[in-house]
Amino acid sequence: MNQQEMTTYLAASHIAVVATINRHGHPHLTPNWYRYDGKVLTLITRKDRLKYRNLQRDNHISVCMYDPPVASNYVVISGTATCNDQDIWDEARRIIARYRAADEVDAYVARWKTEPRVLITVTPEHIATRAPRSVCVQQEAASPLPPRPIR
Repeated sequence: MNQQEMTTYLAASHIAVVATINRHGHPHLTPNWYRYDGKVLTLITRKDRLKYRNLQRDNHISVCMYDPPVASNYVVISGTATCNDQDIWDEARRIIARYRAADEVDAYVARWKTEPRVLITVTPEHIATRAPRSVCVQQEAASPLPPRPIR
């Protein structure tokens, strides 16, 4: 998948599976809403959630967005996360609007504002993708370079 195809794919409202490292060194996985702007991935969570506490200790994160139910098409973004609790509501609104009807967004924002919310921004260091087979075949035919295997 090239950058444009990945951005288009991530514009769909997939559920993200967020992986952080717990205090025992094991992966901790949770579902989350997200938004990708072509450069960074943003998520909103609560300060009392384990993923937030994990990121305070170790800011390494991986996030997988995939097509259910087969899950053969996906994007995995791995990198470092920063957490911020200031001026988060415009981005929170954009994330909520991806998943809820327009007439529900204000109520969600109002409820979230009563909770200890934090914006997580993921700066990608590695991105792995798997596109639908038809896209892969088209890319392979159009590209002078051999396809790179996904690891």
